[in-house]
Amino acid sequence: MKISFFTYLQYAWGNRKSIASHEGYVDYTRRCAARPAAAYWTQNSARAGAFPGSDSGWRYVFERLPVHDRLLQEYGLNEIAGQGNAFDRSLRLMDWLTAHSCYNGMEIRACYRFQGKKEDSLRILRYAYGGGFRRAVNCRHKAYVFADCLIAAGIHAIPIGMESRTWRPDEDTVTPTPCHFVVHVWLPEEQRWVMFDPSFNSYITDKAGRTLDLIEIHELHRQGEAMNAARYDFNGTQDCRASYLNGFILGSLLEIQAWDGSDRKGGLRNYLLPENVPKTNKDTRAITTTELLAEPIM
Repeated sequence: MKISFFTYLQYAWGNRKSIASHEGYVDYTRRCAARPAAAYWTQNSARAGAFPGSDSGWRYVFERLPVHDRLLQEYGLNEIAGQGNAFDRSLRLMDWLTAHSCYNGMEIRACYRFQGKKEDSLRILRYAYGGGFRRAVNCRHKAYVFADCLIAAGIHAIPIGMESRTWRPDEDTVTPTPCHFVVHVWLPEEQRWVMFDPSFNSYITDKAGRTLDLIEIHELHRQGEAMNAARYDFNGTQDCRASYLNGFILGSLLEIQAWDGSDRKGGLRNYLLPENVPKTNKDTRAITTTELLAEPIM
């Protein structure tokens, strides 16, 4: 996202209370969750239909980049991840990232600071590490950093963007509204992906306690099945926990977006939309559930 300095000033001034403190952002989040439109966002992801499943050959390309080696060396990520399976090692890294950085979805200063070629995980983590809420980063940057830390520690991970719409089945147009970024993590022991949310130190489980990927979350929501947000840490608090699943996950889960690979050059290019939802961005490539959930190749 290219942000002009004038746009940055307008945005920052208009939302100065939300970016000034954790309490200010909590208040903003609660007000958003209370709006009538919030119910439409979660309804959209429940009634839009299943995601398409045929495979056209696209694959996410994993590369070992210099930033991964620098992250590994500078922060001792192997020691933090420790021993065990990919799930446990990923949790330890997410706990560590949560303990040393804060999240603010309205934070524009870091977004402006790291746009373009400067938007790499090492630079973002150096900025946020130990900086408290004063140097909070948004969900996009949290997902970048977490995914790259996982890759550095030898765990396949993909940062994924989600966006919802004020859409109705009888309408041809959609209006972008809430969005969120999470990370898909590959569990080789189970041969499947699961979703982790480093912004809230959480993941989603079904009623049996099984950790879910984004497609499973969407399908269970369509079927009216209960789900649970495991763990949860909102900058060291339990604030907004009651509205987290609907407001940040289900409220954003209509369109899924991913890059071509771990270098993330060229912006978001690939999207996955449920059936019956009209496509609005002509500059992206349609992908499928089977492609998004394919076993990683590196």
